[in-house]
Amino acid sequence: MSDNKLIQSSPEIPDDLKTYSTVRGYIIAAQKQVYSAVNSAMVIAYWNIGKQIYEACGENDRAAYGKQLLQFLSDKLTAEFGKGFNVRNLRNMRQFYITFPIRNALRSELSWTHYRSLMKVSDEIARNFYLEEAVKS
Repeated sequence: MSDNKLIQSSPEIPDDLKTYSTVRGYIIAAQKQVYSAVNSAMVIAYWNIGKQIYEACGENDRAAYGKQLLQFLSDKLTAEFGKGFNVRNLRNMRQFYITFPIRNALRSELSWTHYRSLMKVSDEIARNFYLEEAVKS
């Protein structure tokens, strides 16, 4: 008899597969929770970074001091934490704070990618509409 016929005729296999499927489901659910928690923490971190940069630079991050600060932060953060902290991304974080100034209003369901896309929508009513649609999806 071939191994496949033994497996197919074994009464334990359906229970084994059921157990495997359940255990696999727990792992996938945990991975999703971890991803969601990390994503939410990073969105809050980026908002806080944006606030700090805004408070340090004021209205204009492109003035001499703002440019110098952004380059300094980029160099130091990239050296310590790796890519993701270039001047452009730091400007995005600052814009994130300006666009969404109320931290408690941030939606944990949305990722940094969602927020970067939403920041491109200049009309606040339209942006809020798209925000709600993104949350629903």
